[in-house]
Amino acid sequence: MAPAAVVPLLRHLDPPTSPSRFLGNPLTRLIAVTLAFVGFAVLAAVDGGSALLRVDEPIERFVVTHRSAWLDEVFRRISFFGSTPVVLVGGLILAVVAWRRCRMVAALVVVATLARPLMEFTLKESVGRDRPTLAQLVNGEGHSFPSGHVLAAAALWAMVPVVLSLYTQSRRVWWGAAIGAVSAVALIGASRVYLGVHWASDVIAGTLAAALLLGGLDLGFRRLHERRHCGGAPLARPSVSR
Repeated sequence: MAPAAVVPLLRHLDPPTSPSRFLGNPLTRLIAVTLAFVGFAVLAAVDGGSALLRVDEPIERFVVTHRSAWLDEVFRRISFFGSTPVVLVGGLILAVVAWRRCRMVAALVVVATLARPLMEFTLKESVGRDRPTLAQLVNGEGHSFPSGHVLAAAALWAMVPVVLSLYTQSRRVWWGAAIGAVSAVALIGASRVYLGVHWASDVIAGTLAAALLLGGLDLGFRRLHERRHCGGAPLARPSVSR
């Protein structure tokens, strides 16, 4: 009897790479996020998003009322970390770092980075919601729904824990990076509302769109990576000869 072929152990497919174990079935979660996003998109598209404005406008007025010079500067700097140049350069750096350990993860980073602009453009043009006009502190380009900065930030910063898991199996380190990534995306979203270029519901929709993008990529990545090792070649399967 010949010995079984060795199958590489892909530790980064299991926690701590992802909290999937705590969030339920990935496909069910993806369907739920899709339905939630579609609901927001319909509300944003109908009658100029009047249903959402009942909540959005009071929030925006409150934010404008409580602005200050130092907060203006703080949120401008925070917003910068969700800008396209930062996301593109950061995605390139993460892909290079991941390539040393796992080409499949590097490919995941590249796809997330490049798919995000197309997804953002398609969603914005499909819904066509106008941006707030109440004292914008920076210029916003294109339509308002969903927040592109939030989608871009998630495509970059959510990849950090994934790449980090190639270099450490420490749950504390991974969870620290994951919490930091979520906090970064949340702050960038808040900055867009503060700066007056997005409604609060745009930010929520951007978060749902990011979850949709990353959830779909994660589902495909895991299924593909279960068949291929980190170099991209098919995994060897145990075989028995008689």
